[in-house]
Amino acid sequence: MAKKLIELRNIVKSFDGEVVVDNINLYINENEFVTLVGPSGCGKTTMLRMIGGFETPDSGEIILNGEVINNIPPYQRPVNTVFQRYALFPHLNVFDNVAFGLRNYNRVYEELKSNVRRKYENERKTLQTRLGQKITREERAEIKSRLKEIKKEIAEKIAEEREKLLEKKLEDIETLYGKKIKDLEEKIELEEQKEDEVEAARVALEELEAKIQEEIAAKKIAKGKVNGKYAKELAELRKIVNREKLEHLRQQLKEVNRRYQDELKAAKSLMLSKHHIEEAVFEVLKLVKLEGLEYRKINSLSGGQQQRVAIARAIVNKPKILLLDEPLAALDLKLRQNMQYELKEMQRKLGITFIFVTHDQEEALTMSDTVVVMDKGRIQQIGTPEMIYNEPKNRFVASFIGESNIIRGRYLGNKKVEFMGSVFDCVDENFEVGEPCDVVIRPEDFDIVPLEQAKLIGVVDATAFLGVHFEICAIVQGQEFVIHQYENVKVGDKIGLSVDPYEIHLMKVDKDEAV
Repeated sequence: MAKKLIELRNIVKSFDGEVVVDNINLYINENEFVTLVGPSGCGKTTMLRMIGGFETPDSGEIILNGEVINNIPPYQRPVNTVFQRYALFPHLNVFDNVAFGLRNYNRVYEELKSNVRRKYENERKTLQTRLGQKITREERAEIKSRLKEIKKEIAEKIAEEREKLLEKKLEDIETLYGKKIKDLEEKIELEEQKEDEVEAARVALEELEAKIQEEIAAKKIAKGKVNGKYAKELAELRKIVNREKLEHLRQQLKEVNRRYQDELKAAKSLMLSKHHIEEAVFEVLKLVKLEGLEYRKINSLSGGQQQRVAIARAIVNKPKILLLDEPLAALDLKLRQNMQYELKEMQRKLGITFIFVTHDQEEALTMSDTVVVMDKGRIQQIGTPEMIYNEPKNRFVASFIGESNIIRGRYLGNKKVEFMGSVFDCVDENFEVGEPCDVVIRPEDFDIVPLEQAKLIGVVDATAFLGVHFEICAIVQGQEFVIHQYENVKVGDKIGLSVDPYEIHLMKVDKDEAV
């Protein structure tokens, strides 16, 4: 069963008296790709900014892993953001842009603090609730005193847990590098004792070189061919004589000691060491397909490459949630389509929860596990891409997600619906007999049939070739229908239309909606 990662409860946000997020309730699971989609001004970016900590809700709670994070600053949240304009540092190269977060922030320590705060969360919330109730002055003073104690206890516990973490980290480093250093020192000592082997190799090398000179002098073979003939043997003897293995081991020991000191220094501030940062940066640049561009300046990169740098910087320190605020908007169509698939594959490999904001319905349907459709600060529908497209809940969702033909009809019972003077079979049955309903038929679900077999007859008003199919506009009883077909028809032609029962979707009529 999927584990709930973040929850928004009764979230309200206003700007200058205008409500932009209106009593939103939403939860998102671990490792889920969720897309917030809706027209400009619907509140989707404001929701993203509240999750990231860039805006604070007027009311309601944002709960991450059981902890209310309304007042936790952005840098202390296990959340990173990819902005629409990337927000890269122009004075830093690709490597330094990606490494910036690793050099300045420690996710492990922030998680430690979050874990400590979470242990006191229920008690703190209960006390805060009681403060808002009618209680005596003595009770109020007692609650406030306890809240101060909790704050002090949290600080003391964080300091205590930090010391434990530091002690464990230093112990792990000592264990790891102690073994490595000991192994290398033992190997070096063994190599240093091989004087007899080295002397024997020196004698053998001198004899072989003398033999080569004799063969060259006797003109039995050309100099180049002689060297080729004995190349392997010469190389092996020279390695032994020059103590190459010993020198390699000494260099290894020097590097291990350097890393050991780097890790000790970094551990004391609970940060990553230099070589761990390098490993993490190179690994994530490989993931986003920017190998070989590590030291390029940002202004020398294309828009697509800059976007990859922004993504790499956001995921390198492994946040629990990645927020993406229309990151593909500035890319050309082909690159945008490619990046849709790459982002989804990246999310699958990383196991990070992605919350993606877009106004592009195709992006939402292509990439998401769950789509959240918003309008006027409210959630209109939540579901899988297939559910949102095939079973829209209302007129807004049906018209915003893809194209739809929406016709007012009447449910007759027994899986039959009447619209435009004809009766059609359908698959919906959660309606009362005689109840008005909205009938949704997608353009690709209409079939053009001979007029004598048609239940609906229209006159072609316009046609357009869209590459994969023709878009046909036809007037049926005064209403314009949009039909997608692979074969074209002529303007002015009469066409017969038919639709299968499972392609007809019925929606409840909103009482406030104009007919």
